[in-house]
Amino acid sequence: MTRSHLSPGGSSQAPGRLPGVPPSGGDDRPAGDVKFRNFVTLTAQEIERGAQTLSGDELAPLSHLTGVSVPRSANPDGFRFDAQGHVIDGLLYARIYCGAMNGVSCGSTADDPIVADVVKAGWISFVGEGGEHTVKPGQMFIRDTKLSWEFSCSASFSTHVISVPRHLVVPRVSSVRVLDRAYVADAGMPEVTFLLKFIEMIDESVDNPGVSKSIRITLRDALAALISGIMSDCWGMESDTHASMTVAAARNVIERHLDSRDLSPRMVAQRIGVSLRTLHRSFSVSGESMMTFARRRRLQKAHDELVGTETLKDISALAARWHFSDSSHFIRHFKAYYGSTPGAYLRNRRIGDS
Repeated sequence: MTRSHLSPGGSSQAPGRLPGVPPSGGDDRPAGDVKFRNFVTLTAQEIERGAQTLSGDELAPLSHLTGVSVPRSANPDGFRFDAQGHVIDGLLYARIYCGAMNGVSCGSTADDPIVADVVKAGWISFVGEGGEHTVKPGQMFIRDTKLSWEFSCSASFSTHVISVPRHLVVPRVSSVRVLDRAYVADAGMPEVTFLLKFIEMIDESVDNPGVSKSIRITLRDALAALISGIMSDCWGMESDTHASMTVAAARNVIERHLDSRDLSPRMVAQRIGVSLRTLHRSFSVSGESMMTFARRRRLQKAHDELVGTETLKDISALAARWHFSDSSHFIRHFKAYYGSTPGAYLRNRRIGDS
């Protein structure tokens, strides 16, 4: 069994040391500014013998994780937990890789953190007062840990975690009601992409002893503002025009998967974190079903491909590439949308050009 808890500078940290407080001597980082690494491994035999629970010391400073256990059936070859990152006056950023585990994500103080997970590999499922959510690679899940969330994650799970103290978020959100629910965002969204780039800047600043404490605090506050802004924007759109937000998020997913045979209402609903019923109801308000929108966009892609070459390609291959059931199905929809068959459409374009 290997259970180690590393503190700033990589030295062993004595059990019971307060998270976020560096040891005295040998580190010139200001108090409250900590680089940490926690590493735990368990063999299959150790798990079998009952070494299945991770202690608070092993998880610190990830204080929002409690009751973490290692299921034997999901870790037949042993278990590994590796978390490393930074704490800047209460704001935490960590990269985590671990085997399958279960537990609870909840706060334990009056300053319960707002936590965001950006999943890189595997999946993690949350069940709580704010609903049920399964978060997959390429998605970010933001939640208030004042609400209790039971979670379970897959083997070979990898995530980036951002934990922001409550007092840094509440003054920045548009309403305290923003904190009453969880948010699922696609990592391809510009706001999330910017957030991840910003974290890289924080990484570099903490590793650079020449960066002053005041600059690090400014970076911390800016990151808290970014998280608050993403939550406020999502809540504002949902509270005013819930259907419009759902449709916009769904269309973003559809655009990214137009060439995928797996594109379906169920897949889109899971990606954006809503029920299938909510997805269909939101599209009904827009006046166009989800699959009608997807077919129209695929038809436009096929049209652009056809016009780009200015030659009549193999219609069957074109129909198959954009997931129409057959060439006659494709031609029928093309004619309904563009007024003529693909062949006639190209001939009319040539005549018009000449």
